[in-house]
Amino acid sequence: MKIGVAVTELQGVRVAIAFPPPAYVTPGAGDALLARLQPYFPALPVMLASVQKHGARVHAAFQAPALAEGADLGALPRSELDLDVAPPLPDAPPPF
Repeated sequence: MKIGVAVTELQGVRVAIAFPPPAYVTPGAGDALLARLQPYFPALPVMLASVQKHGARVHAAFQAPALAEGADLGALPRSELDLDVAPPLPDAPPPF
């Protein structure tokens, strides 16, 4: 599975944001995806976002709506992450 990701700062907190299909930005499926993404961003909190016409819907293990409030997540530059490729070793540079 390939997914768009961005690393940014929201309200003073550096976070990794993944942009999966909207069906994943929910409890259950989203929690499983968050668990798959965490090894790629071991030092960062990870949030899922689905950019919509009037803002974004977000999901994370923390208060993601409060953190993303007012941010234009759709404008973030994204890189593609292939979840079928193992995460890099801890000392390796990020894949993007």
